[in-house]
Amino acid sequence: MTILNEKPQKLSLKRIHYALMTNEQTETWGEVKTLTMPISMTLTPNFSEAHLDAGDRVVDQEAQLDSITIAGETADLPTEVLVDWYGHKKSAEGGIITNSNDTPNPIAIGFESGTKLVWLLKAKLKLGEETNSTRKKGETGYKVYPFGGEALPLIDGVIKHTVDTRDAGVTVTAETFFASVAKPSETVVTP
Repeated sequence: MTILNEKPQKLSLKRIHYALMTNEQTETWGEVKTLTMPISMTLTPNFSEAHLDAGDRVVDQEAQLDSITIAGETADLPTEVLVDWYGHKKSAEGGIITNSNDTPNPIAIGFESGTKLVWLLKAKLKLGEETNSTRKKGETGYKVYPFGGEALPLIDGVIKHTVDTRDAGVTVTAETFFASVAKPSETVVTP
């Protein structure tokens, strides 16, 4: 019996990183940009499932990961992020032009959560609900910027790359992991 070295994780979300996918065929990405005020990030896996019933019982089951739903909030989404993520255009006046023909750009989106470093290698995001309200006497409030979308598989099926910096042999840091986007390589096991 092997005893694993488990360590509890504290809740943490330090930064969100992203890079525009510059070519979907060659799966390459541009410069990594960083948002420093994330509030939350939820990832929900989506599966295709099948069961085979025979002899009055389930004799086989299969599940395949199709995509990962992304839901998050930040304290701000600067103009550059709105253009990069959602395919909006900048106006001559420095504003954002939102058009019904806008299509989200494919991006890699990553985040730091405690000792875990995560890249979702191809995601398409959509705007979240925008809420505006008046300030009430004696109260102060903050506006948050929600977003959502899907992380999709690359050509070889890879969707997500996660590194736990506590694991033995891990030499990457948040600075090196998020310096650029690259497809992960598998460990070759020698017999």
